[in-house]
Amino acid sequence: MKKEKYSAHNFIGKVFMPNQIDENKTYTAAIQEMENDPIFQKFIEDNGYENERASLVVFGPENFMFWYGVLADDKQMPVAGLNKFELPTSEIAEIDTPNSNLAFFSQPLNFVIPTFLDKLSKDGITMYENLGDSEKPYVLAKLNLETKELAQILYLDASSEDNAK
Repeated sequence: MKKEKYSAHNFIGKVFMPNQIDENKTYTAAIQEMENDPIFQKFIEDNGYENERASLVVFGPENFMFWYGVLADDKQMPVAGLNKFELPTSEIAEIDTPNSNLAFFSQPLNFVIPTFLDKLSKDGITMYENLGDSEKPYVLAKLNLETKELAQILYLDASSEDNAK
């Protein structure tokens, strides 16, 4: 686990709501739809993101949004047919996992996120019980398809930045 300052980025992709989760409690169908989307494919090819994929969960007090796409630098402009979410500069807590692949994104969120947060908690990171109460309610996962390196990232509030070991 590492803690560091993370610069502002844009998440470029599509947003999916909780009612779009499949019977296995995953977004596998939504992700496959994105991977087959010619607009998304053209965007990643035109902008050099062929070997990158990312997911973003934005928590609210009562709900969440799941994003799938790529993480772009903060100057990247979105294209028609895709959405953009601006992520702020922030202190983050990150866990890197080698030998990962696209199957990571097809796991149930109700397994992946608690497992990730539990690891951070064991490393001394404090967080809200309900991430939707946070000033920065973001859990980001980014995968480099070439190196197979997965980074799972929790954005930290000022309060959790002060309390982390």
